[in-house]
Amino acid sequence: MNIKTWATALRVRHWIKSGFCLAALFFHGDAFDLAAWRAVLPMVAAFSLVSSAGYLLNDIVNRLEDRRHPRKRHRPIAAGLIGSGQAWIAIALLVTAGLAVGFSFYGPGKAMACVGGYLGLTAAYSLWLRGIPVVDVLAVAAGFAARVAAGSYALQSIYEDVYPTPWLLVCTYFLAMLIGFGKRKGEEALLVHEHQEFGPTRKALRGYRPRLLNFLTAGSAALAGGAYVMYCLQRPEPVPFVLSAIPAIMGLGSYLRLAWRSSLVEMPEFLLLRDPVLTGSVALWVLMVALFTT
Repeated sequence: MNIKTWATALRVRHWIKSGFCLAALFFHGDAFDLAAWRAVLPMVAAFSLVSSAGYLLNDIVNRLEDRRHPRKRHRPIAAGLIGSGQAWIAIALLVTAGLAVGFSFYGPGKAMACVGGYLGLTAAYSLWLRGIPVVDVLAVAAGFAARVAAGSYALQSIYEDVYPTPWLLVCTYFLAMLIGFGKRKGEEALLVHEHQEFGPTRKALRGYRPRLLNFLTAGSAALAGGAYVMYCLQRPEPVPFVLSAIPAIMGLGSYLRLAWRSSLVEMPEFLLLRDPVLTGSVALWVLMVALFTT
């Protein structure tokens, strides 16, 4: 067994999702503040560790379904490269390490409550919520909101006026909904291409239909874009910050285009490297947010 096998099982490339912990750092105007980065990066590390534990749990519970999936059957646990016993030991180590990192920097409080809530949500998702249509995506979206909230509370260690604003959480939630429903749409497209049924690979897919997925994906994009514009307008200085909505909406449109054309939306972590319009939109948006808030 090699490092690459474990890196695949731990979904190391998915650690990019822990970057949502940095949202408050950018929107509070601390993108160029080294002290702020030092305050938040431990939370990024903590979420990366506990999220990998969650992925292992999900793969253990759903290994039989994964073996019927054209892509997921190559996951180390489904493929038999990593045994369940080894995975459980890794889960214990990852959770312990993640909590140790978090508590050593932040102690008991709201930041670590977000980490604990995320762990509970991840367990509920793997054991139960994953099989319920629509609810499965809503649960995943809540995990992204937890990351944003945790990053905000982590910043409170040096800036007492930082807190997770409702609009920021709403924007995050709707964006995560878009990504989640896009993944379901991509998985549906892949299974249709492979001439496979939906149910055997993911129970919740039985409850989705193409028209419903189209509606949920497009609706989530509209909600995310609208919520972000409202967030921009309610800031103390909406101009020029509202201009950052332009690349944001461009990025949403690009993602929708991909959702309608490619099964790659099932793996959103790859999209930033595959589509130049999406890559450019996200890069420009991050740059504008960093500049307009400092």
